[in-house]
Amino acid sequence: MQLLEQLIGTQLGLVLAFAVTAAAVVLAGIRLSVYGDALGDRTGLGSGLVGLIFLAAVTSLPELVVSLTSVLQNSNLVQGADLATGNMLGSNVFNLLILALMALLFPSKFKTQKLDNPHTASTVYGLILLAIFALAFAVARNAGGLIPGLQCSWATLLLPIAYGFILHREHRQHTEPEIKEVLPTEQALAQQPAPRFYSVLGVLCGLIILGGISLSILGSRMALPPEQGGFGLEASLIGTVFLAISTSLPELVISFASVRMGFLDMAVGNVLGSNMFNLLIIFAADIALRGGNLLAYASSKHWTSVGLILLLTLLAGLLLRTRKQAATLATAIVMVTAYILALILFL
Repeated sequence: MQLLEQLIGTQLGLVLAFAVTAAAVVLAGIRLSVYGDALGDRTGLGSGLVGLIFLAAVTSLPELVVSLTSVLQNSNLVQGADLATGNMLGSNVFNLLILALMALLFPSKFKTQKLDNPHTASTVYGLILLAIFALAFAVARNAGGLIPGLQCSWATLLLPIAYGFILHREHRQHTEPEIKEVLPTEQALAQQPAPRFYSVLGVLCGLIILGGISLSILGSRMALPPEQGGFGLEASLIGTVFLAISTSLPELVISFASVRMGFLDMAVGNVLGSNMFNLLIIFAADIALRGGNLLAYASSKHWTSVGLILLLTLLAGLLLRTRKQAATLATAIVMVTAYILALILFL
């Protein structure tokens, strides 16, 4: 343990540890994509719904852990609230960028006409949850008392209520099994004995979660001064930019692996589902912050991220509905450009 601490206490060791951890997440993510598709076959839910719910929850757990840690272990309520809120919003921005990157890097695989549906409903659900968050953020400083027992604001309580309604509606709409060509490998996994299949699935999920948390911890260390082995990154980069990107690497890896293997519905569902699940983090962090309303302490600068998420979500909806390759690439380029410009303005 002491040797590990010494290793990541240097800049070179920190970079090596980050690279090794990222490689482990990549390998586990590739395998988890295959198991995720097989899970859709075994349960009859289909790869789209598996990506929207199961993979989204797994890949969002690092964001949940990091945000809760920011609140629970930070004596400064303002800083803790800013890190938790910035991590969630920054992750959602980067997740939407993943859709654009998939279209640009895998044009031969990113064929929206092959989607079972254009995921319009999931896009709308994401906008509804974002609107609820915006409402909670807008009234945070004038929301009055907290809900007894939960110690959270009434507005953030609307997030899990709406999310539960969305999951119920999505499950009802995916009751019919999807018709697709089943590869021999997928068929073999789908027919594996349940103990073996779910054991491997659990191990892969554990690796993704631990890898994501480790990447976020290593990302935080990079903000330390150079004399302490870090790179002296500014604190403003930690939550909204660097920490958010670090915790979003599992979504990136699994989405890229899924689209490369032809599981486009699962890749898109993972991104859109992760963004919905991430908004629940605000509810969990609000409960964890026993000293008051989380969003009342968060900086008004986060409205920039809210606006960017709104813009990228609308563009993502257009990206998934267009049927012409040129239009798809053009929309993806606009999304990447918007992200880069926002990043420059933020810095």
